[in-house]
Amino acid sequence: MYTVPNFATLRRVLDRLYQRYDPPCRAEGDDVLGTLVRTILSQQTTRAATDQAFGALLEHFQGDWHRIAHSAPSELETLIRPAGLARQKAQRIQALLTRVFDDMQRYDLEHLHQMEPEKARTYLLTFKGVGPKTAAFTLMAACAMPLFPMDTHIFRIFERLGWLDPSLDDETAHRQMQALIPPEDRLPAHMALVEHGRTLCRARNPLCERCPILDDCPTGAATPSSD
Repeated sequence: MYTVPNFATLRRVLDRLYQRYDPPCRAEGDDVLGTLVRTILSQQTTRAATDQAFGALLEHFQGDWHRIAHSAPSELETLIRPAGLARQKAQRIQALLTRVFDDMQRYDLEHLHQMEPEKARTYLLTFKGVGPKTAAFTLMAACAMPLFPMDTHIFRIFERLGWLDPSLDDETAHRQMQALIPPEDRLPAHMALVEHGRTLCRARNPLCERCPILDDCPTGAATPSSD
C-alpha cells in the first residue's frame, strides 16, 4: 500500500533528518559542464571514487575540455577507472563534449542558468547517459534550480516509508516526488536522504533501531531489532 504523505508527516520526517545530518540549505553554484561531467562519473560509484577520478581527469588535462574531448579513449579510461565503468563513461563524456561544442561552439553550458528549470532539464536529457537524476542534480548543484534528484538511496527510503510505488518508472517517480517536496527543501532533502540511505537505511541490514524517522516507517516498524 503506497500513500502520499500529508504535509505534517512530510515536515516531521524532513526535520528529523535535518537534525540528524545537518545538510546544506542552499546550493553554492558551480560550473555547469564540470558538474555534469562529475555527475556522470558518480553514477554507480562512491563519492570518494568520483572525487579521485574527476580530480585525475582535471589535473592530467589541466581542465581543458578540448583536450579531453579529443584524447585517446584508452587514456581517458585509465584516468577515470577508479569511478568504474570506465569505457562506458569515457565514451559518454567525449560524446557529451562533442555535442556541447556542436551546439554552442564552445565547451560551455552556462546558458542553462537563464533557462526555466524544466526546459534546462529536458535539454540535458537529450544527452546519452544523462537520466533524470543526473540532469536534476546537475541543475540543482550548479544552477541552484529547485529540482529534486532521486538516487537509489532515496528510491529505497521512499518505498520503505510507503510513499512511492516501486513499479513506477524513473521519470514518473521523479516528477511525483518532486511535486511533493517544497522547492526550498529539495536540496537539503536530497542531501539528508542520501546520507541516511548510506549510513542507516541501507539496502542490506538497515539499522532501523537507530533510525530518526522509525515512527513514520511501516517497513522499519515491522523489522525485528538487531539487538
